[in-house]
Amino acid sequence: MLFKPFDRVNALPLALFAVLCLIFSLVSLYLENQEQRRLASKARVVAQQVTNSIEVFSADRLRALEDLMITWPEYHPNHTDWFNSHAVTMHHVLPGFDDILWADENKLVQWNIKGQARSALLHQSLSDLGLHLERYDQVDFVSSLQGKEQGYYAWVARAINPYDDSYGYVAASFDIQATLSVMVGELIGPDFNFLMLDGEKPMMINGKLVDDEPVIEQKVSFAGRQWTLELQGNRGSLQIGRIVFGLGMLMSLMISIILQRQLRSAFKLSQSQERYQAASESSLDAILVLQAEHCDKGQVVDFRLLESNRMARRIFVHQDGCLQHKSLGEQLAALGHPELLQACIRVCETGAAYEQYLATPSELIRAQWIKIQVVRAGSGIAITVRDITARRQSEQALRESEEKFRRLVDGLNGHFIYSHDLAGNVSFVSHSVQDILGYSPAYFRQNYRRCVKRAPEDMEKIRRQLLQGKRPPPYVVEYYTREGQTKQIEYRDSPVFDTQRNLIAIEGIGRDVTADLALQQQVYHQANHDQLTGLYNRYAFDRLLKEQLARAREQGKPSVLCYIDMDQFKLVNDSCGHQAGDELLRQVANLLSGNLQSADILARVGGDEFCLVFADTQVSEVLPKLNDMLNAIRSFRFIWQDKVFHIGASIGVAEINARTLSSTELIKAADHACYSAKNLGRNRYHVFDATDQQLNYQQNELEWVNDIQKALLEDRFELFYQTIEPLNQPGEGLHYEILVRMLGKEGEYLNPGVFIPVAERYGLMSKLDEWVFNHTIGALEAHPEHLDRLGKCAINLSGVTLGSEEFLDKIVLRLRHSMVPPEKICFEVTETAAVTNLASASRFINTLRELGCRFALDDFGAGMCSFTYLKNMAVDYVKIDGSFVRNMCRDRCDYATVKAIHEIASSMGKLTVAEFVSDLETRQALLELGIGYGQGFALGKPAPLQVLLGNTPSLVQKLA
Repeated sequence: MLFKPFDRVNALPLALFAVLCLIFSLVSLYLENQEQRRLASKARVVAQQVTNSIEVFSADRLRALEDLMITWPEYHPNHTDWFNSHAVTMHHVLPGFDDILWADENKLVQWNIKGQARSALLHQSLSDLGLHLERYDQVDFVSSLQGKEQGYYAWVARAINPYDDSYGYVAASFDIQATLSVMVGELIGPDFNFLMLDGEKPMMINGKLVDDEPVIEQKVSFAGRQWTLELQGNRGSLQIGRIVFGLGMLMSLMISIILQRQLRSAFKLSQSQERYQAASESSLDAILVLQAEHCDKGQVVDFRLLESNRMARRIFVHQDGCLQHKSLGEQLAALGHPELLQACIRVCETGAAYEQYLATPSELIRAQWIKIQVVRAGSGIAITVRDITARRQSEQALRESEEKFRRLVDGLNGHFIYSHDLAGNVSFVSHSVQDILGYSPAYFRQNYRRCVKRAPEDMEKIRRQLLQGKRPPPYVVEYYTREGQTKQIEYRDSPVFDTQRNLIAIEGIGRDVTADLALQQQVYHQANHDQLTGLYNRYAFDRLLKEQLARAREQGKPSVLCYIDMDQFKLVNDSCGHQAGDELLRQVANLLSGNLQSADILARVGGDEFCLVFADTQVSEVLPKLNDMLNAIRSFRFIWQDKVFHIGASIGVAEINARTLSSTELIKAADHACYSAKNLGRNRYHVFDATDQQLNYQQNELEWVNDIQKALLEDRFELFYQTIEPLNQPGEGLHYEILVRMLGKEGEYLNPGVFIPVAERYGLMSKLDEWVFNHTIGALEAHPEHLDRLGKCAINLSGVTLGSEEFLDKIVLRLRHSMVPPEKICFEVTETAAVTNLASASRFINTLRELGCRFALDDFGAGMCSFTYLKNMAVDYVKIDGSFVRNMCRDRCDYATVKAIHEIASSMGKLTVAEFVSDLETRQALLELGIGYGQGFALGKPAPLQVLLGNTPSLVQKLA
């Protein structure tokens, strides 16, 4: 129904809503104004309290200094000891002094009570502290303000004797930040924003002053200095005016909606009554509405007619004289059924409906058989009377045709009709049972119990329901056929009653559901299993994981959940197609399920993601199994056509125990641990730890994105370098790779394994690559003497950057206008990024090579060992992946792989660089193989680039 704003249902609620909105708006404005006045008044009182507190504090400390000067002895064997004793006592008695010192008549400091600052202050002039005492006979204190690392010191000084400067001078300092924090913090608290100024210098700030709120200014005198206190009440997050306005709008809307719905309900009720009247008059049943009559004790004793429809006037003869003027009891007695009055009274009292079939041999009613139904209607009852004379007459004809019907059902395909007595003995079965089970009807009637293979466990319950006259739900019995096979028969039993509603037999239909159940089982299997790998799917795994979690809670036995994410799957899919990716998943599924126990659960829950549950096992027992699994995956080679792929896996591990909140939280924990395994280098496992800082970083990735963006804007990155050592030609200049470190808010270095993956996932790598390139070129331009010693400077580029024409143009423009020779710059790209974006990567590489730049293919062998790509890609260096180099002296396969890559790369005219050289034994092995360059901790650890360029302190050292 279209909304009409001015119809009789909606006009009043709209007007009421408008009035209420106006009232609440005015109330809200009034409360906002009152709140502003209250805050201003409260701020004024607090500002005066703060002023009094500060001035009393200042006066007490200055008076104490004057008392020290008054008691200064004219003659004393050691004035320094006397001053130190009295000053230290005063420092302990009156907190707030930062330091107290004594200067001689030349205004040179002779002693101070603060030992750690004594060496810096002794023999220093008071004027160096800003204390300019032009005249010794000045009775007022001279003050100064001195800055410190965080905040200010206030100094005061005066001659001990204004009439004789030979006694010297006494000075004292106050740590403004500490003093104000103690005095002001308790008075103000979080309810106020304030600013304390000494001229234009901020002494202390709490919160931020808001422009549209009143500010109380108060002049404060402290140690001879005039300060300005600006104080403002803090409304906080709860603003009563806005809350009242919001709640008022909500209440107005709710009241208007309720009123509109009430009006609409009343309108619909009126229409419903009209429709009911029309339906009642057109009904084929007689409808009588009767009002209860009560005795003196309040009990219902009879009923009187209130309303009746057209059919009632038609069925009952002499309706005006009988129904209208006689009670229900009198009418039922006339019909020959006075016992029904008590049934009607029970319906009125209990509300339980009542129905009955009646023979009516009376002249007062035209029908011979009727069905009555009695229901409670308010404080009375409603009786529905249906003429069933024709129905009763047809029942006899139905019984006569029953035998004919039974003969017909014998020809049903896959069904048979049966009947058995209350003892369970089969009295009849149709001939079609022979087509289904192979037994003749006579044999089945006598021996059906011997043919049963398996009956339902709740068969006794089904028999009790039948004996109670209830129809049970369908059930299945499994039988042996005459040929020795098995078939499932579904029974639908129906109780049979005589004319007195007594149960006399059980009849029903049996149906062969063998094929249907087999199809259901097949559908169930498909619904719970992954069609590609045959493992459980995500739906089934969620259900099984909840069951495992329930077991852990009930029995106290822990289990272990592993979230497995395959590495390099996308590379196979992108380079060889989905058919290859599907085959890889099937082989990986077989590899993972190879050594599992029968109770363990393995499922494919995503494109290249698997979940594994080690049942009834501790984490410590699972870890060796995971090491074996990772070794098997690491050794696995996927071969597709002419390509060979290495794959890896990152595994997140979470324990299933009684403390686990839910299956969702459990999977989330394992997923986070899997991300940590990826960030820590892939092809490893990581056990979930709720306190793990690494996991906390991943759970707050959006905060990391914001931190990276801010770091780019604020230049909070620092360039590092790692040496690349020429193994065969040591004298060809410096070679190193540029690395990057992000600086945290406290100036600490942040692990690139944390922020680089976040930058890759959220599209920030191009900006980071651009920052590294520009700052590297800028650093080399700033140190031309370093360029003479430089052989090659290697800069990493991400896969996203390789496809950016805009970034390519920026590099070309910068190099053409730079003093850095392009031939000293080498760009490193990973094998995966280059192969995935082969066309754009080739264009990018060829353009910069024409300028003289060089290129290195990084992590070669970690992803896809296709030397066809290496042959067609114009790179100058091949960096052998460190996973082969690290253990080459202890693993013959790794040694052979390094040797093969070097020999093939050399045959193509490309130089080789070995990564992860962790010891001198590995360096010697590389030297014997003839590999040109080595890089790793054994040859040089990463260090700030500024240290290499000119022994300049790193950025972190500058910030410290």
